[in-house]
Amino acid sequence: MSKNYQDIQTDANMASEPVATYGIRERRRTPVNRGSNREHVMATTMSVDEYFDKLIEQVHEDYANL
Repeated sequence: MSKNYQDIQTDANMASEPVATYGIRERRRTPVNRGSNREHVMATTMSVDEYFDKLIEQVHEDYANL
């Protein structure tokens, strides 16, 4: 007694990049002002020392409340 299995062939799943669009004359671009972007990042970023100082401060507060 043997089992018979049907061969079911399905299309292979494929992943691909979206189709490139060629010949488009209008492209919307946002102006890039690298100086102000860098200044903004630096103004809103804390240093590693500041980060760890705040972290240690929070740990001390948590242990003080125990």
